[in-house]
Amino acid sequence: MRKSKVVASFIPGIIILILLSCIVVFPQDSLDAAYLGLKIWFNTLVPALLPFLIGSGLLIRLKVVDLIGIFLEPITQFVFRVSGKGAFAFVMSIISGYPVGIKIVSELREKNLISKYEGQRLSSFCSTSGPLFVIGAVGIGMFKNPVIGYMILISHYLSALTVGIIFRGYGKKYNETYKINWNIKNAVKNLVYDNMNCKKGFFCIFGECINDSINTILNVGGFIVVFSVVFRILTITNFIDFITYFFVLILSKFNVSKELIYAFISGLFEITIGCNNIASITDVSLIFKISLCAFLVSFSGISIIAQACSFLNKTDINTYTYILSKFMQGIISFVYIYALYPLFKYNLDIATFNHEYYVYNQSMFNTFVGFNKIFFVALMFVYVYSYKTKLKG
Repeated sequence: MRKSKVVASFIPGIIILILLSCIVVFPQDSLDAAYLGLKIWFNTLVPALLPFLIGSGLLIRLKVVDLIGIFLEPITQFVFRVSGKGAFAFVMSIISGYPVGIKIVSELREKNLISKYEGQRLSSFCSTSGPLFVIGAVGIGMFKNPVIGYMILISHYLSALTVGIIFRGYGKKYNETYKINWNIKNAVKNLVYDNMNCKKGFFCIFGECINDSINTILNVGGFIVVFSVVFRILTITNFIDFITYFFVLILSKFNVSKELIYAFISGLFEITIGCNNIASITDVSLIFKISLCAFLVSFSGISIIAQACSFLNKTDINTYTYILSKFMQGIISFVYIYALYPLFKYNLDIATFNHEYYVYNQSMFNTFVGFNKIFFVALMFVYVYSYKTKLKG
């Protein structure tokens, strides 16, 4: 065995050992970072994602996705070379945000409802952020202008669709055969027959969806806490500063400030931190700041990519190709901002931030969050009860 392979096999373990040592050296900072990540997870992601995870799981198991796919098959096949089920994954990704789209794609592949290469094509454009984060958090919260949020959102979705069209030819060289059987009457009859012959009742399926969704949301929470701590450790140990100085030397001829590079690098790890840092910089043109935030939102950051890869690794979908598609999304979204700017520039020059509108929507969101916290606690009891019943059975 080559020495290089031996060393490479131990590199992940060595990195984790170093990070654990840093946590021991900086216990208070690590604890604060973990608490912050846990707070973001429970206050924002749990109420926002859990209902969609449960709902999408039910729709897949109850064959509603197959029914939708029957009618959308010709469109999705012509544009993206995927079955109609792909439209469901994309719509759910748009509504609920990261990482629901990839979770649905991986589940479709696990159940063998789509082929390997079809899953690869779907993963290239069914991984998007939700409008609540882009318009509310980035546009209104960070830039104090909802128009900027709409700009980033449009460029984000357009870039996802563009990458989906680019990847429509993926798998052709493997001679993948796929034919449309658009006989609606027979297809619906088959779905009804499958549902009628399903041995599992609705509440059994509902319980399975709750179990899977809570496991998924706990998985996402674990990634958020870990990466929150890792980013804090990298900041304390000046690792982020080291990378920043490295890029400052390379980009010195382009007059790119250290603050901007630092903000962008932080966004490569976590998009919320990065977008907020970029928005707060004053000596950079507005259009360039918006473009960088558009790139970060579409690229999604290492934290979200790691979450997505944890789902895709359960299937035979290539994670490296998925990461490449996210990078392509970021670049295309960056370019789209400059294309959209002439349409929005007059609105950007006017102070469109309405405080009353923001307070009202923030109040509505807080009510939504409060309700879903209770919903989450109730589901946890159902989850624990069903798990104990499963063990006894």
